[in-house]
Amino acid sequence: MVEHEKIYMEKHRMTDKVLISPNTTLYPVPVVLVTCGNREENNVITLNRIASCNAEPPMISISVRPGRASHGLIEQYGEFVVNLPWPDMEVVCDFVGATTLRKIDKWAETGLKRLPANQVQPPLLADCPVNLECKVIQTVKLPSHSLFIAEVVALHADSQVVNARGEVDFDLAQGGLVYRSAIVRERPVDNFRPQQLRASVHQWRDNRPA
Repeated sequence: MVEHEKIYMEKHRMTDKVLISPNTTLYPVPVVLVTCGNREENNVITLNRIASCNAEPPMISISVRPGRASHGLIEQYGEFVVNLPWPDMEVVCDFVGATTLRKIDKWAETGLKRLPANQVQPPLLADCPVNLECKVIQTVKLPSHSLFIAEVVALHADSQVVNARGEVDFDLAQGGLVYRSAIVRERPVDNFRPQQLRASVHQWRDNRPA
C-alpha cells in the first residue's frame, strides 16, 4: 500500500461504530411537494419517500401512508404531480407536511399558485422550478405505506434550470433545491410548532415576488 493510501485509510477508518435502531437514513433525501386530486378539488402534501425506479419509460415511485387524505385521492384518480421546491420553500414544505386538508385550507394558508397540467388532473405548482406529471401504473401495499409506481408523462421546468441539451440541470438552480440528510420522516420533529410554522409560512406567502 502506497503512503497516500495509508494516510487515507487512517483518516477515514471507523473506530466508534454505535448500534442504533434500524431506520431509513439516506443521504441526500429529496423533499418534494406532491399535488393530487382533480382539477376542481386538489391537495398538496410533502413527501421525502420518493425515488427514480425506471428509465424507459421514465418512472418514479412515492410512498404514502393510507391514513393521509392524499392517499385516497391518489388511489381514486391514479395521478399526481411531483413539484420540486426552491430552498426558500423549506418552511412551506414543513407546514404542508405537518397539516391536513381535513382541518385547514392549505392553499389559502400557503398562497401556493396552481397551474393546469397537460396530461393529468392535479395542478402544477407555479412556485416550484420543476414539475413532473405522473400516472400510477402499479400500487404495492407495504406494512406502513402504499408504494405508488408511476410513469412520468410530462415534465415542466423553469427555463433557468434547463441546460443547452434541453435537460433539467440542478447546478443551474440558484441555491440548489431542498434536501435533507437524515432519517426519512413523516413530519418535522425538530421545532415542530404548527403556529410558529404558520406565521413563517404567511411571511413567505406575503413577501414572495408576485
